[in-house]
Amino acid sequence: MHWEEKFGKHCLYCDLTVMGNDFTLSVYGGDAPHVGSVVMSTARPSLTGKGLGVTSSVLNGIGHKDEIIGRLFAEALARKKNCTVVCSCGIHIDNITEEQLAHVQIAAEKILKQLLDFV
Repeated sequence: MHWEEKFGKHCLYCDLTVMGNDFTLSVYGGDAPHVGSVVMSTARPSLTGKGLGVTSSVLNGIGHKDEIIGRLFAEALARKKNCTVVCSCGIHIDNITEEQLAHVQIAAEKILKQLLDFV
């Protein structure tokens, strides 16, 4: 499955692959899509004893901040489906501004909602 959300002159994309009971996600966009961070999230019983928690492991490329969006996607899907999710994330916008960062976050949240409604 594939989703995309336009923001300004840029676009954010998300591709979903089902792997048995688990999922892989690619979240990418901007001027130069790439692999900046990889997040693996696994659902588990909550440490409080109520509901599900998620444990995540992260690999970041040097100087990359893509973990923020990658973790958002991986943890939400792992929690919803009680499974393991790997999300590769790479969003690059040349000379990004604070306003553009906010637009990336909004676009990501819109796509994530569509994804979670789909699964």
